[in-house]
Amino acid sequence: MLRNVFLKSLRDLRRSFAWWTVGLAGYVALIASVYPTVRDNPDLEKLVESYPEALKAFVAFGGQFDFTSAAGYLGSELFSFMMPALFLVAAVGHGAGTLAGEEERGTIDLLLSSPLSRTRVALEKLAAMCVELAALGVVLWLALWVGARAFSMEVSVAHLASATALLVVLALAYGAIAFMVAAATGRKTLAIGLTVALAVGAYLVNSLASLVEVLEPFQKATPFYHYAVADPLRQGLDPWHTLFLLAVGAVAAAAGVLLFDRRDLA
Repeated sequence: MLRNVFLKSLRDLRRSFAWWTVGLAGYVALIASVYPTVRDNPDLEKLVESYPEALKAFVAFGGQFDFTSAAGYLGSELFSFMMPALFLVAAVGHGAGTLAGEEERGTIDLLLSSPLSRTRVALEKLAAMCVELAALGVVLWLALWVGARAFSMEVSVAHLASATALLVVLALAYGAIAFMVAAATGRKTLAIGLTVALAVGAYLVNSLASLVEVLEPFQKATPFYHYAVADPLRQGLDPWHTLFLLAVGAVAAAAGVLLFDRRDLA
């Protein structure tokens, strides 16, 4: 089994993946079931329009805050905060623990005693993270598709897939950052804490840039800007914003592999 780190890593994730599947499907079903009540309530739209601009900036997805349309509802309720938060929990936890967790448990020596290079071990661990997040994305997309059909949500299957794919790419970028920090330090907790701090900071900068002038120059450098501004639920997948997030993940992953290969392990 040690000769195939990728399959072993996937095997170790099977139980957590099952719970993630149940949780994602259940949450999407709950949110989708509420939509008919929101759609058929014109007074709610008037109430939402009276919200402070600061609050709208936090919950809008794609720059539009249209709570009664299917795209606006799913964007605000799922894709603006809750789904990114959940996927980042999965990605950062996996990225930070994939190598540093082995070091902290004292199993890294056994892993590296197999006839595999450090580079291959790191790459197969990264591949397992990518497969896990992609599989969670498929679960989310299927749950959204079923929910949209069941509750007459007027949003295309392709746009649901676009929003889900961009969410997965965002999670991969931060998972790779956590992997890089963990590979450089061998400390899982530090990698999680630093990556979460970067993610929260980027989210706040992107959300408040329209209200705080001093933040505007930094907005376009944040991954959350490229995630939200593309508006995939209405416009589909934007290649340039997607490439930006992929580039962040690729650079962080490459740096992590290099740092792990050169560092003296604990």
